[in-house]
Amino acid sequence: MYKSLDRLHGFFLEKNIKTIDTVSLDIIDKEFIEEVRNLPEDISLSFGRSLRELKCSVQDYEIQRVHEIFLKYNGLHKLSISGVNLPQSQLQECEYSSIEEVVLAFRQYINSLSSYFHELESIDTSFTVMEPINPTFKDDYRRILLDERTWLHVEVTTNGSATNIHLVGQSEHWHEKLQAGLLAWDHDKNIVNNITDIFDLMKSSPIVKQFDNIETINDNKVEVPSCAICFCVELPDNPGVPQPVCQNPKCGVYYHKSCLFQWLVACEGGRLPAFGVANGSCPTCLQPITCSEKDN
Repeated sequence: MYKSLDRLHGFFLEKNIKTIDTVSLDIIDKEFIEEVRNLPEDISLSFGRSLRELKCSVQDYEIQRVHEIFLKYNGLHKLSISGVNLPQSQLQECEYSSIEEVVLAFRQYINSLSSYFHELESIDTSFTVMEPINPTFKDDYRRILLDERTWLHVEVTTNGSATNIHLVGQSEHWHEKLQAGLLAWDHDKNIVNNITDIFDLMKSSPIVKQFDNIETINDNKVEVPSCAICFCVELPDNPGVPQPVCQNPKCGVYYHKSCLFQWLVACEGGRLPAFGVANGSCPTCLQPITCSEKDN
């Protein structure tokens, strides 16, 4: 849990500054403490479990978003980024000499992501997002519910363009629409408008239906069915959720890609397949099924 600088100011920074000077200089430097005390008012800072862990909140003034940057104090004029809910960038690999330097760099980066934020927010409010379960700006993709057996995978570039658009699950109906629509993709329209045009979806109306194996949670969220192999929805070491990967429209089961891949490999005697693609039979309906080692 992070504690605000305001709460620590009187207790720690004022009363115990001498203790820091004489006893704990190996933990944090006095010069850094002075920098923290003199930060501009528009920079919000909190401490974590130790004084080496910090959380800096950066305001996105365009639409009043707040982006949290997690920092690690490595020594005098040595700050590194331990986490941030933004798409991966070289900024996260750099070492910084001050908190203000971190804030300046990330404010410029955040300003450059205006279209990226807008497109993701529009997708989240216009469609039913099946994956990620709790989407953030760090997640540069969305998997949108089209029907009980089919999702649409869309990735968003940092400049707000759509890329790597494909179906998860098999549907001849949706496949034909997608192939025709990609050829007619209008780059003057946003991603939501292009998707609604391609699939003839109702604008400003999230796609939520009461399917046989999908339970509605609220207005635009649904509960993903559990994996038919491990009987879980979330795995501790795998951020993905079960997907409708079986091509048999009558099957109606979901699998984690990792579970299905391991199952198919085990059925073949444990030998890893060539090119990372396992082939075999669906554990439920026994129809032919393939699974890639890497999710896509």
